[in-house]
Amino acid sequence: MATRRALPVLAPRKLPTQARAQRTYRAIVEAGARILERHGYEALTTNHVADLAGVGIASLYEYFPNKHALTAEIVRHVLDGLLADLGASTQLITSAPPEDAMTAWLGAMYAAVAKRRAVVRVIVQEVPFLWAIPAVDQARTLLLALARSTRDLDARARRAPPLSDATLYLLATMTGAAVLEAVLRPPAAHAPDELIAALAEIILRATGQAGATRPAAPARRARAPRPTR
Repeated sequence: MATRRALPVLAPRKLPTQARAQRTYRAIVEAGARILERHGYEALTTNHVADLAGVGIASLYEYFPNKHALTAEIVRHVLDGLLADLGASTQLITSAPPEDAMTAWLGAMYAAVAKRRAVVRVIVQEVPFLWAIPAVDQARTLLLALARSTRDLDARARRAPPLSDATLYLLATMTGAAVLEAVLRPPAAHAPDELIAALAEIILRATGQAGATRPAAPARRARAPRPTR
C-alpha cells in the first residue's frame, strides 16, 4: 500500500514587524514572484531569490524555512493583488442591472487575471502543492462568501427564492475555471469581450436573470415630416 508523502512546510518562520524587516520580506517575495513569472517553478531556488532581492541567504532563511514556504507566500501575494482588483468592482454588483453588472464583474475578473497572466500560468500549471496552500483556500472562501451575499441581495430584489448553496458553488467554480481558461489559453477565434459576454449570458440564464430587469428600450418616436418649401 502506497504511503502518502508528507506535505512540505508552507508557513513562514515568522512575519516581519519592523519597517526595515518588512522591506526585506517584501523584496524577497517580489523577487520570487519575478523568477516564477520569467523562469518557472523549477528555476525558483532560495539562492536565486536572495541574489535577485539583494539580501543574504541567511536573511531569506530567517523568514522562510524552504522553497515551498516561499512559494506559498508568493501565491498569497499574487492572490491578494488579484482580490484587491476585484474588490474595486464589487459595487457594480448591486448598483447596475444584472446584465450590466455580470458583464462588468466578469470583465474585472478577466482583467485581474490577465494583468498577472505569466505568474498565474506558472502557479496554476507548475506548483505541485497549489491546493494545499492556505491562501488558495481562503481566496475561494472569500469569493464564495461574496457570491452568497450577492445571491441573497438579488433574490430579495427580485422577490424570488435564492439559488441553493450547491448551485452557487458549482456556478462560481465553473466561472472561475472558464475565466482562467480564457486568459491562459485564449482561443484565436474569439475576442475576450465576446467570451465575457457569452459567459455572462450563460450565468444569467442559469440563474433566471436574463432580461429580467433590463428596462425595455423606449419606443422610437416617428419623425414629423419636413415642411415643404
